[in-house]
Amino acid sequence: MRDMVELTLLKIGGSVITEKSKGVFGRVRYQEMERVAREIAEGKRREIVEEEHKLILVHGVGSFGHPCVEKYGLKERSDPEGVIRTHLACKKLNLLFCDQLLRHEVLPYPIHPFSSFKIDEELEFNLEIFTDAIFEGFIPVSHGDMVYNRKKKFFEVLSGDAIISELAKRLRDRSLRIGLATDIDGVFFEGKVLKEIRDIELLRALKNSGGDERSDVTGGMIGKLRSLAAVAEFAEVVIFNGMKDGNITKFLKGENLGTKIRLGDV
Repeated sequence: MRDMVELTLLKIGGSVITEKSKGVFGRVRYQEMERVAREIAEGKRREIVEEEHKLILVHGVGSFGHPCVEKYGLKERSDPEGVIRTHLACKKLNLLFCDQLLRHEVLPYPIHPFSSFKIDEELEFNLEIFTDAIFEGFIPVSHGDMVYNRKKKFFEVLSGDAIISELAKRLRDRSLRIGLATDIDGVFFEGKVLKEIRDIELLRALKNSGGDERSDVTGGMIGKLRSLAAVAEFAEVVIFNGMKDGNITKFLKGENLGTKIRLGDV
């Protein structure tokens, strides 16, 4: 694979670009989605100066995916109609997001896990789908989706956080920076946002925090911390508020914000 000096993996939370309250289905936050695309375009201008800095995007599916999974009980049973309806809803959101990126002169390369990923002993996909797109001038854009587990003969929910984690593990020989744009300011501990987490014991303690009232079948903040704990041993992980104007651009430019997680010698 061709060399990259620096690679950024950025996950846009479903709560940022969709309305994620319980009972809501398929509702886009259009103004937020447009703003996110604009900020990505502004942050990406860094590549004009630093041509070897590359970006991969993943987005959550919010009210396009989670309510479908719950409606058809897809975490407990097999339902082919529910699976395809869930996938098509996720794909629709991806199309809308990619369209906004294109409007801001960012060239998206949509990657749908439903047809290009699978699970055997672990998550399997061809990394070159992402890397080839990057070096042809595109930005890969993947998303949460339903993925077939060959051993279980069952379609499973695959979260955007899990995709980010697996990409990071496969690209760990490069300089990696990972961002999770959420709808909160970072990781809270005793009522305050932590600026940095360096202690694995503290990270484990944070996993005991509770959930919220929104529809989420992928684990919320606990799921994020669980997915990224191992990754933070070799890459800097930043959890920040993607709802605040300018934060996505700030992250892409390397500015400090949110909560940094560094558990190794990063």
